[in-house]
Amino acid sequence: MSTYALASTAARKKFLSIVRDAGATFSRYVITHRGRPEAVVMSAEEFEGWLESLEIAASSSWRKALAQARREEKSGRRLSFESVVGRKQKSRR
Repeated sequence: MSTYALASTAARKKFLSIVRDAGATFSRYVITHRGRPEAVVMSAEEFEGWLESLEIAASSSWRKALAQARREEKSGRRLSFESVVGRKQKSRR
């Protein structure tokens, strides 16, 4: 996944190619106008993922769970990797 910046005049000339590439390779294109970012072209699938993440982050239950996790972390209550996963990881060599 790569991100490219293109001036709007160049993007206009290559628009179909940009759309196809974004859909096929999950590349992102930041379209600039007079040197300032104005728009982004990305795959529809990636865009849907962003929307889903925003919906989750906006939910009150997620915000409450995050606040609880922050309180637990500040108080020093943490879970070990083994207690979460249920086994120790083998060391890699």
